[in-house]
Amino acid sequence: MLKFLKRFITVRATECGHKTRLCDKIEVIGKDGETKNIEIEITTIKPSHCHKCVEKMAIRCAWCGEPILVGDPITLYKPKDNFKIPEYAMVYKENTKQVVGCLRRKCCYSGADRSGFWVIPGKVERVLSPFEQALMTGKTVIISDISDINQTITIED
Repeated sequence: MLKFLKRFITVRATECGHKTRLCDKIEVIGKDGETKNIEIEITTIKPSHCHKCVEKMAIRCAWCGEPILVGDPITLYKPKDNFKIPEYAMVYKENTKQVVGCLRRKCCYSGADRSGFWVIPGKVERVLSPFEQALMTGKTVIISDISDINQTITIED
């Protein structure tokens, strides 16, 4: 279905119960602390949450401050001792001070550092990074789309 047409189709979200368009704008905070509107598309006719609820689940990357939305791949780096963790940063593990970061080029070394996804209801779903997979199996790991949660191995912490 064309993105343009999705702006006019309204459905009811199954979990939150709110009505939402299949394509709408949400307001997020960018790296400069300013709010900005971005358009996101719902890919299913029966979404679990509306755009406003998804908007509330957005967080900011600890390194660049850009938004991380539900479904985005994330890194879980541990900052060096001299790094001041921003107040808005999401700390994944308090004891190790691992913080949630984005997979943008300026924030991570490579896609092999993808350690999870930011998922509904606004939490980290930890997966084996491609690097961890290679270490565990001793084999080459090929992933065609690093942002595809279906091409991962989920682990329990």
